[in-house]
Amino acid sequence: MSRHEDSSSVSGLGARARSVMSGRKPRAIASLGIVLGLGAIGTLAAWSDTATATSGVFSTGSIDLQLNGDSGSTVGFTTLTKTGMMPGNSVAATLPVKNNGSGPFSYTMAASSTSSALAQYLKVTVSTGTSNGTACSGGTVIANNVALVSGGSANLIGTGRSLANGVSETLCFQVVLDSAAPTAAQNQTVNTSFNFNATTA
Repeated sequence: MSRHEDSSSVSGLGARARSVMSGRKPRAIASLGIVLGLGAIGTLAAWSDTATATSGVFSTGSIDLQLNGDSGSTVGFTTLTKTGMMPGNSVAATLPVKNNGSGPFSYTMAASSTSSALAQYLKVTVSTGTSNGTACSGGTVIANNVALVSGGSANLIGTGRSLANGVSETLCFQVVLDSAAPTAAQNQTVNTSFNFNATTA
């Protein structure tokens, strides 16, 4: 028995296939056009600009504490000396303190003494007064009759004193041997250093 093909059926399938293909092709081309359009938008160049702000120069100031016109770390204060002291005797001398730096500072000061039985009987007064070589007079008293400490430190200026740059003040030191110093204080010596410390105000 021979197989009979329906030519109308075949032609119908071909027509549908052609219809489907011809219907998809325009849609595919349309979609491609959209993709290309998006790609073109994404590659547009953006305008831009830059600018730089340059600061000025940064620099530091200085702290320079001068004692008796000297900026060294150790300054001689030999005018404050006395040998052969007896109970009740005193000696006085002045010491200029200057801010030779570029900014203000405040300073403190303490007296450090060597170990000696004499130290505790020496009483120190510091003021802004003047000296006649034996005692200080006038001015403002900063420390009053503070005893030296054997092998230790006595705080003479605990509250910082402010000095603007270029400004100086003169301190007067008066050292008295206590009138009640015992016999054990005879023939004794002591060396004392007055240690200044300046910090930014």
